[in-house]
Amino acid sequence: MTDDLPVRIVDGRVVTAPGTGPVALVWLPLDGQVIAKIPPRKGNRSWLHETVGIRSPEFSGDRWKLPRSSLVRLVTAAVDRYGFIVLYRDMSRLSKCTRTCLEATGAECHCSCLGAHHGQDAAGWFEVVGDAVVADQGECTRTAVVYGARGSDANAVVYDGQLAGQRYRVDREGRRDWPTAAQFMCASCMTERASVWDHCHTHGFVRAPLCNRCNTRYWRGWRPRNGRATHSRNLDESYYRWCPKHIGAVRQCSA
Repeated sequence: MTDDLPVRIVDGRVVTAPGTGPVALVWLPLDGQVIAKIPPRKGNRSWLHETVGIRSPEFSGDRWKLPRSSLVRLVTAAVDRYGFIVLYRDMSRLSKCTRTCLEATGAECHCSCLGAHHGQDAAGWFEVVGDAVVADQGECTRTAVVYGARGSDANAVVYDGQLAGQRYRVDREGRRDWPTAAQFMCASCMTERASVWDHCHTHGFVRAPLCNRCNTRYWRGWRPRNGRATHSRNLDESYYRWCPKHIGAVRQCSA
């Protein structure tokens, strides 16, 4: 049921369940740059440049103006960082599905199918977790789609460094041989199935698969007033060791 989803679109508004961290909002207009509103945090420009691979991200007011070619990488990276991302897309009413649309594997769509007739993911790295909301914008149709990490039906296993020593990547080619994070238990709390890949922001290496709750704990903290109960006693940060440049103290690798 959509009411059980951590992030939903209700009457055009983004509604998050208690305990869910902030999410990124991205707008793909008919033409021009992608407009992104991401939760304010120190290092956002560095994240867009180094992780998403945007040479010169432009900040205006409270929003980022980014090249359209970065959309799939942005969605992939944002899902890993926040757990969810809401993508608003404007599509022309007169556009029709073509062979290019039917064979597409990206999140961008210019046709009247609203993305239903082509692959909406980056080779399996994110998936639609909420229904699209359609709004009449006159000459175009606007949809709002919630994306989350790709799930898995297999029994989750303990992570044993399957990606140890690999650089964190958000492009389709770079993740070609990666397993999904959901194939493992969260390496931090070991009580929930993982959903996203955590990486060391200092050195750029993949560390371990984490559940969304552990991955976003630094955003709002484990405080009841933030809608987040005290974390499990099983919580530990020993997974930092999967960064090959991590030596001893946790503080030498960034969260």
